[in-house]
Amino acid sequence: MLKKNVFLLLLISLSFSVFAQTTKNFRFTPEKAYNGKPITIWYNPAGTSLAGKNGLKAIVYQYINYKWDAVDLKFIKADQEWKADFNVPANCGLLGFKFIAGDSVDNNQNLGYFIMMNDKDRAGAMAPGAYAGWGLARSPKYGKDIPGYINFKGVSDTATYHWLNQEISYNQNSKPVLALDYAIALKAFMGNAATPKLVLACKYLTRPDATEADLLKARYIYQNLMGKKEATDSVTKVLTTRFPKGSLARLAAYRSISQNRDLDSVITASARFLQAFPEYKADAQFDLENRINYGVVYQNLMVFGALKNSSTDYVAKYADSVAYNMLTSIYYKLVGIAYHRKEGDMKKVATYSDLLVRRYESFKQNRPESMSYLSPSEWQKEYRKNFISSIAADHIGLLNQSGKYALALKYAEDAQSELNYSKADINNEQALSLKKLNKTEALEDLLVKSMFNNQSSPEMLAMLKEVYVRKHKSEEGFDAYADSLKNPADKVKENEEIKSTMIKREMPSWSMKDLNGKTVNSADLKGKVVILDFWATWCVPCKASFPGMKIAVEKYKNDPNVVFYFVDTEERGDTYKAENAKFIKDNNYPFNVLFDNKTTGSKTNSEVYNQICKLTENSGIPQKLIIDKNGFLRFVSIGFKGSATGLADEMSALIEMTKTAE
Repeated sequence: MLKKNVFLLLLISLSFSVFAQTTKNFRFTPEKAYNGKPITIWYNPAGTSLAGKNGLKAIVYQYINYKWDAVDLKFIKADQEWKADFNVPANCGLLGFKFIAGDSVDNNQNLGYFIMMNDKDRAGAMAPGAYAGWGLARSPKYGKDIPGYINFKGVSDTATYHWLNQEISYNQNSKPVLALDYAIALKAFMGNAATPKLVLACKYLTRPDATEADLLKARYIYQNLMGKKEATDSVTKVLTTRFPKGSLARLAAYRSISQNRDLDSVITASARFLQAFPEYKADAQFDLENRINYGVVYQNLMVFGALKNSSTDYVAKYADSVAYNMLTSIYYKLVGIAYHRKEGDMKKVATYSDLLVRRYESFKQNRPESMSYLSPSEWQKEYRKNFISSIAADHIGLLNQSGKYALALKYAEDAQSELNYSKADINNEQALSLKKLNKTEALEDLLVKSMFNNQSSPEMLAMLKEVYVRKHKSEEGFDAYADSLKNPADKVKENEEIKSTMIKREMPSWSMKDLNGKTVNSADLKGKVVILDFWATWCVPCKASFPGMKIAVEKYKNDPNVVFYFVDTEERGDTYKAENAKFIKDNNYPFNVLFDNKTTGSKTNSEVYNQICKLTENSGIPQKLIIDKNGFLRFVSIGFKGSATGLADEMSALIEMTKTAE
């Protein structure tokens, strides 16, 4: 024990010594920083990734009331250094700094730049939060560090325990907040020898005036760190007696929701849960530790309620209650799936989209607490990135369907400031808006820029052809013109990447029936390049890829040595053949469809697909196979990247390389 104490003293000494030093790149004045008082930050980028760069700024991580809050800080040039004045909040214990210039970042090589605050009200004492912030910022496994700031394994549990112990010793008000983290670090540091101190911690947490949160922490320590069942049961009894509708009852009610086996019961249980345990009364920390997610409850009501045509409009009722981190999931399940499958009442789907987008936009200037580790400028980037990547295209499409072309155009133009015409679905919707609004010059500009990135749709190609014919009075030369608009560097790069993926594997023989019941055999296709596109009626990306595949099919329709087959696979039930036929006919796709075989005892028709998965060691649809004239598999393409013209060009490159393969 003596050796351990000597080691701890040495560790503490070294920690203070290292922390007290400034680096050659970072310093602050006055040399002793206090909470609630101004300081000046000095930064010299020499020798860092920011050397020679202009427009320096920093993200400042403030540890306030034992939570992180990030703010932006601009710097001005001062000879070889950059400087900025900063007013330290009165309740701040620690500051961390990340310096930025353009896309370059300096975080002191994952050690961080930190300033520990002295207490302006207590001579010789550190400010509340100084010790805890310094310990937890470098202890990622406790989940109280700064997400995305420094990336390393972390200091030892011994060091984490020391800093939390220091905080509690010098700032008694921190006990309720830090007791559990302290106990976890203590146990990790001392093992079974920690028991006496853990008992003392639990004695404090179960004092007569203990809050529910205190008692829950004591229960956790008894149960998970000490394994004392009797003590755990005793605290549980106190909790259920004093707080009959408290967190334990809430946890039990939440878990019971998932035990229901039909949608009506899930809806009823979810509604009952919210009535008994409204979110504003919940203990957020307990919810986090026990995986109670109110967003899931709202999702149950909104998605299942819409599916069951519930008499209560749960979307309108709860849209403004959904947390930011659940919006993308709810939007996809409630709006995205229906929109892409073109299922249900599109007017109602558009209304849902409006409600959820309104909720999303409410966070634009009101950064959610869960994102407080992002500065305002970082939050704006994160907000825009997530909205544009996950929601914007569908919302713009629904606005167009609703005839709100000007509003759709506004969202599309805002997205393009980030995307620069690199996303085909948004390009397509913007083109539709511009055409409806008779903005011909802007439309032509969009069509050309989209073709340069090879992010266009069949509809956009048709619009581009209209422009071409209007100017040239003929369609002659259009295909060459459209191809000339594409970035040649992208084409060279793509061809090189495609060439590197070429394989040569012998295909298993197969036999499947088409829409008319005619049998197609692989043996009869020798001498031809064969494209097998595996898909299913339930697969959204499969269907999304079909406009691009249609372009490819039409390009090779007069080539007798190239054949396409669209293999419907992994279907359940007995209606998929009729659904398939209707879908192909309704969309006017010139596709040869084959149905995968269903083996005895199988729930799906996936015999050939399963053979292919074993052969390629890949799974997932859409999956396209390109087979050479001798029956060897040469290329496998999985998924859909979003561009119809991009997919058509990819297929063309794959086919042409396969034609000449040895």
